[in-house]
Amino acid sequence: MPIANCHSIKQLMAEHLTSQTDVQQISDGICVVTLPFQTLDQRFVDVFIEPRANDYFLINDGGKAVNELIMQGMKIAEATERHFAIFANRFGVAYTDEMFQTGSKLPDIARAVTAIGMCSTLAMTELLKSVPQAEEETIEAQIGTILRRWGRKRAKITDRVKVEGELKQHQFDFLVSPRKGAAPVAISVLNPTAGALSAAERFGFKIKDIAATPSTAKWKSVAVETKAEVWSNDARRIVEKCADVVIPISSGDRPEYQQISDALDRMVA
Repeated sequence: MPIANCHSIKQLMAEHLTSQTDVQQISDGICVVTLPFQTLDQRFVDVFIEPRANDYFLINDGGKAVNELIMQGMKIAEATERHFAIFANRFGVAYTDEMFQTGSKLPDIARAVTAIGMCSTLAMTELLKSVPQAEEETIEAQIGTILRRWGRKRAKITDRVKVEGELKQHQFDFLVSPRKGAAPVAISVLNPTAGALSAAERFGFKIKDIAATPSTAKWKSVAVETKAEVWSNDARRIVEKCADVVIPISSGDRPEYQQISDALDRMVA
């Protein structure tokens, strides 16, 4: 049996990292690098390299860390975003537009890709402290109570339902499945903690994506806008265009049984 030395160990490490790293071109010169960095949700991190002028490149994680956290029920609060910005800065990159990103010339790409990959991996440690803010938890719990009260003998109520869209998997806070054969109603509680417009755009994409999938194309949707007073006209317009029913709830208010039950009565009639 060969005796290990520093050189042989280095060689073994290099071979392992090389075999576990994949680079593919996906479109218009954009490359995606899959790194051997495993996250807490059992993914390997992808980093995107987009060519810009001359030998300059934009390197980012495509917002995957934030999207995966949201998909698993996390609320991206302002404190979380500040935390992301701090450790991004420590790695010499930036956290903006819900992405870890930086610019780089060709000789420095490997360093930049590694830094972005580390940030995207570290972001998933938020799963270890997945405790919803008290207000958000209370609103969702109150809505769940209302739905179960309304649904007695009329519908099955399921919490946190994962649904496959045409492009990716999504999560709804509640799914109402009427017992008399009407179309299911998917309910999303929208929290503008990372910006109302971002919440609206994610919701819009989710609804359009499941509408393109035959098994969910006929589902109806309800959007509950929490902290309704901070929603911009643009954000509200997106939600209103994509949802069958929009229920605004201002800070400090409670969801009302009558408002939710009337909406569901109309939708499953």
